[in-house]
Amino acid sequence: MTAPAFPPLGLGCAKMGSFNNPSTLGDSVALIQLALDLGVSLLDTANIYGQGDSERAIGRALRGQRHRAQVVTKAGNAFSAKMRLMRPLKPLLRAVLARRQMGAAVTAQRAGAMRTDWSQAGLLRELDGSLRRLRSDHVDAFLLHSPDAATIARGEAVGALAEAKRSGRARLVGIACDDLAGLDAALASEVTEVLELPWDVIAAIAEDARGAAIRARGIPVIAREVLRFQPGVDAAAAVRRAHASPLVTTTLIGSRQPERVRALAASIGDHSQGDRA
Repeated sequence: MTAPAFPPLGLGCAKMGSFNNPSTLGDSVALIQLALDLGVSLLDTANIYGQGDSERAIGRALRGQRHRAQVVTKAGNAFSAKMRLMRPLKPLLRAVLARRQMGAAVTAQRAGAMRTDWSQAGLLRELDGSLRRLRSDHVDAFLLHSPDAATIARGEAVGALAEAKRSGRARLVGIACDDLAGLDAALASEVTEVLELPWDVIAAIAEDARGAAIRARGIPVIAREVLRFQPGVDAAAAVRRAHASPLVTTTLIGSRQPERVRALAASIGDHSQGDRA
């Protein structure tokens, strides 16, 4: 398979299907299709987002037009059995929680219902589940979802990435890192072909040896949380700043509001990666 060329902007799909998002599956599908029409053609998701409903929305939106998007998914985290049993009741529960304004509280408690599985068998099983929900035989990138440095260094999870690529289930593989220690471990692995990093980490490494290593290896970087880590900065300006970074390949914008997606997409206009300072 030919490796994908990632676009300047991507849509963060973490909130699709979550308890604190009142949007329906149809709303999410429409938002994805709008993003594609605007050139926001990388879709970033994970097995846990919306208990799989984020991937289901992407699969429905891309039916018959898979070629229009670069799909990135992640694994390593999973819900407890209790949370999995709640999924069929989600439509009813979301309606009740919305009336009581408790959706955010349920989402905030999610960490307590989470578990991790970094085994090769577990990661590949989750990838296969993602592919079923996405209605696709491959993803453009498969990433480990926020592992700590020790997990990366142990190697079994990285071995799952190698197998995902070897089997054709992923065109590229890599790691979504949360901190500098995780990034150091990711860069120590030759398997790492893609990085997803929060903006604070990107800003911290822009001028150091890590940034130089990323550029030298030609590793595409997906920037996330560019608004959260630029407090007080206008959203459009924050997106433009991330887009202008020589380290960033794709900047994620996350919203459930179509007009906000339009505005943020327009904030960089038709700038290409070659226009960056």
